[in-house]
Amino acid sequence: MRKKWILASLVLALAIMVAAKYGVQLVTRFQNDRQPVNQQITGPATLQPFDERLSLRMPVAFGSPTEFPLGRLPVEARGKVQKMVQRTAYFSGVYIVAMKVTNAPGTKGKIEDSLYNTFSRDANPPSSNMPEISWSYVNGVRESGAVRFPAVFGNTKGQMTAVVIRSETEDALWCVNAWGSGKAADLAEKTAREFALK
Repeated sequence: MRKKWILASLVLALAIMVAAKYGVQLVTRFQNDRQPVNQQITGPATLQPFDERLSLRMPVAFGSPTEFPLGRLPVEARGKVQKMVQRTAYFSGVYIVAMKVTNAPGTKGKIEDSLYNTFSRDANPPSSNMPEISWSYVNGVRESGAVRFPAVFGNTKGQMTAVVIRSETEDALWCVNAWGSGKAADLAEKTAREFALK
């Protein structure tokens, strides 16, 4: 039950980040309570596909994709987003929530704004000083930014790594939130930062 609560909290944090990107608040949080927590490790970490482009190196597969109901976004935001799909995973004390946001044509967002909104809402203890963004570029393919900061989920102190990836070949971005406590926080950061995007 605690694992499901932490995953639900991460889903909420990611949904808030996406909503903040468009300058709006969600009417209600997105729930994925029917999706079982994936925790059975069957082998070494390999690239596990989120979709046809993004993969994370994990020892477990993502749970089933779930489409975010755009009707829950305020009316003024609905025209900016075509589709939002999220998937979750859990292994070795690491909680992963990933989401792909397909933008309406011509809609662009700043990676740093998305990261700042995530940090300002989820950092615990709260802070006005966001850690320096770690940037990564692959010309003609994508750019990404990542931050790591203290965050509490399920009354457990830990660290969250937030990564936002913007495609240069389609109107889309991927958001990955990875949380863990102790050594799992380092594994969470490694998993989120060492993504593969085709």
